[in-house]
Amino acid sequence: MSKVNQNMDAQGQKECDFEASSTSPPPVQHLHGLRLWIVGFGLLLALFLPSLEVSIVSTSLVTISDDLHGFDQSSWVITSYLLTYCGFLMIWSKCGDIFSVKSSLLCSLFFFIAFSGGCGGAQTLNQLIVFRALQGIGAAGVYTLTLFSLLRLVPQSKYDLIASVAAAIMSLGLAIGPLLGGAINISDQWRWVFLLNLPAGAFAWLILCIYMPSSYPDIRPSQSEAKLLRSKVNTFLENQKIFFRRVDFLGAFLVLAASMFLIAALQEGNLEYEWSSALIVSFIVVSGVLWLAFLAWEWLVSRHDWKIQPMLPWRLAQNRVFIGVALGFLLTGVPVTTAIIELPQRNQTVNESSPIGAGVKLLAYALSHPIGTILCSSLAGRLKVPFVHICIVGLILQTVGFFLLSTTPTTIAFWNGQMGYTVLAGLGAGMSVAAVYIMVPLVVDGEDQSIGLGTGLQLRMLGGALGVAIATSILNAHLKSRLGGVLDGEQLDVVLDSAQAVGLLPGDVQVQVRRVFGEAYNMQMKAVGGFSAAQVLPAVLMWKRKQVRLLKDGK
Repeated sequence: MSKVNQNMDAQGQKECDFEASSTSPPPVQHLHGLRLWIVGFGLLLALFLPSLEVSIVSTSLVTISDDLHGFDQSSWVITSYLLTYCGFLMIWSKCGDIFSVKSSLLCSLFFFIAFSGGCGGAQTLNQLIVFRALQGIGAAGVYTLTLFSLLRLVPQSKYDLIASVAAAIMSLGLAIGPLLGGAINISDQWRWVFLLNLPAGAFAWLILCIYMPSSYPDIRPSQSEAKLLRSKVNTFLENQKIFFRRVDFLGAFLVLAASMFLIAALQEGNLEYEWSSALIVSFIVVSGVLWLAFLAWEWLVSRHDWKIQPMLPWRLAQNRVFIGVALGFLLTGVPVTTAIIELPQRNQTVNESSPIGAGVKLLAYALSHPIGTILCSSLAGRLKVPFVHICIVGLILQTVGFFLLSTTPTTIAFWNGQMGYTVLAGLGAGMSVAAVYIMVPLVVDGEDQSIGLGTGLQLRMLGGALGVAIATSILNAHLKSRLGGVLDGEQLDVVLDSAQAVGLLPGDVQVQVRRVFGEAYNMQMKAVGGFSAAQVLPAVLMWKRKQVRLLKDGK
């Protein structure tokens, strides 16, 4: 009997050891040497493409919408991409947890490349919007999995370095995109805006497929790649069952549906339907109900011992500092995306700039943004400045910059003084974005780092989609209310269908129309400035007696 008890004790000890190992994973071993540089290059190239895709469309959007006949609906080319980007970030994050980071990243990158080709072949605006939504699904996985992989590429003591490199690469995509999009539009070959992703994406895919360890981010020298591959093949069906049992599909659906109803209401309000119409009101109400349902569902999943892994674990919702960081992601997403999309449009419709000319002018924002991220990294890493202080400086610069941009003259001649305002806004946005990004692994436990980062990135994309939708609503509402007395109904429809049609109007009428466009874009900047000022709320939530700093030996 004692022997049986000893066996049972031994078995129980093994189970305890297994549980301990499952909750306390061994320390991560990092890549080194040439393989580190090759994998790092592949990850940064993969990260660069979705960042480029957001900004490269900004200077091409007027040309694309005119060619496919739908300037008033052109913002859906952006928001459809951002919505699915937002809705699938956490699903891809869970794929990385259950299957493996490498296989999930390669799958999402393939998805992104394939539907980039679909966007390049679109023949109607509706087709392009659908393909952009599908492209956004792949981009979500590329974005979240590469950022997570980059953070795990180096020890925590070097987070500031890798975060600044990642932020600089994303900012480089923002800077190059408008110029590249404008250059492509010179020859009216806008389809290459999307087709460029095919060769570059395929190159990144091959690098990661060959050099990235199958067990990444953990390196297991005791097992060969072949053994790891066989092990993964043997357990693939089991992992599929785990995936469908554990992934919070209902939570993801509620977020996506709530976002879609809200974005649709904002973009269609005062365009196809009045704000007081039953459809718009019902969309807003349904969106609110779905957001409440999402929070209730996440609370239930976190409270009960179900197998589902919630999109938002309630322990994170009870972490005040993390809530501040998450809200910071949401509110910084609004000015960053809105500025990239709307500033080039203003330069083309108000100041008669060419697409490449609009891209050159956007450099004031696109280049100051990475400078802001580098400044944040230096302040946090070298001077140990608390992140909340950096966020406060960032929000002040953004608020001042965008409110000054709202005073820009509405004349056809481009006023050079606005470049200084744009630099202020870009510096502030870069500092704030980098600060909240670096803070995530410092304010949550190790087991929540992946989901915490995914939540933040998801909220940033949602903020971008909301910002573009609000800006579009402001533009359309102002144009319809002010141009009604300048243009007849047919002319107004033509202008809303194609912004380039403004150049065909008589000289005096054209000046008035461009002035109205300028007023609308100034109103957009006021709204963006308001969202920048609202970043004081996450700063308050992040404030602690012992401030969060980046220390070389940990938190």
